[in-house]
Amino acid sequence: MSRLAMLVIAPAFCYLMIALPVEPSMVAKASSAARQESKIAPVNINEKISALSSPDPSVRASAACYLAESGAKAEPAIPLLIGMLGDDTPLDSVECGDRHSWRGGSGDGNKTSPGEEAAKALMSIGKPAVEPLIGVMKSSNWRVRRNATWALGPINDSRTVEPIISSLGDGDWRVREIAAWGLGLKSDPRVVDPLVNALKESNSQVREKAAWALGLQGNRDSVEPLNNALSDGEAQVREKAAWALGLKGDARSVDPLIGALRDSDPQVREKAAWALGLKGNRTSVEPLMASLKDQNPQVREKAAWALGLKGDHRALDSLKDAMKDE
Repeated sequence: MSRLAMLVIAPAFCYLMIALPVEPSMVAKASSAARQESKIAPVNINEKISALSSPDPSVRASAACYLAESGAKAEPAIPLLIGMLGDDTPLDSVECGDRHSWRGGSGDGNKTSPGEEAAKALMSIGKPAVEPLIGVMKSSNWRVRRNATWALGPINDSRTVEPIISSLGDGDWRVREIAAWGLGLKSDPRVVDPLVNALKESNSQVREKAAWALGLQGNRDSVEPLNNALSDGEAQVREKAAWALGLKGDARSVDPLIGALRDSDPQVREKAAWALGLKGNRTSVEPLMASLKDQNPQVREKAAWALGLKGDHRALDSLKDAMKDE
């Protein structure tokens, strides 16, 4: 990969990782690495399944974490793991061998719970866990519904799409938020319209995740709704919308993104500058030159980066001046 390609891709990849709820992407990566280590010290699955019934919540959570490392081999644990999804006993950390301790999950990023660790294990087990997870999506306990929805998000199985779409209509915003996030991970045209509708949600965190999710969908039908989201009352929604529009190869977003360079929130301005750098249109050159004088250094940095991709001689003197930026 060329250096230029790395410069273009890196901000998008890093922001993708930051935008995710705590742990899911890390679960997959760490589980893979842990499975390599498990060839040396394999997990005793039967022992860990028995530990899922322990009266000690930390032991239950630890057992679920170990089972997550075993992937599909932990399939016999599915019934007990499903039964744990509503266990919200807060834990600061979970022992998962000498290699690491898990922290965080689908909820509070500073804590985890046996229920969240069970969701991670079910996520790791994958396809065999899909139907059991779908089966508890109608639970009266919102934590069960949220953890089940969260576990279904990364599983690559077409059966997961409609249930997660249904969760966008859940009565609890915390379930709807994780449903919007989960749909962002699906490469399926059915998710676009429900996510566009979620941009009109009353809860800002659901709107934020919907904007983020639409950025990962190649469909261009979301460009105008995302343009409109740049005027959302919440800065985090505007920021995600700007980021999402950067990933869309559509000139209709150029003028709205230029407008976002004047947003009151520096993170929105930063993402708008980054997004404009990915647009072939040179209409944004002069607005980006003005952003080289923004009071926020991250905005100035992204504006300089974006102008470097434009290759427009009008920016040369401004970029030379930016070389003196403190």
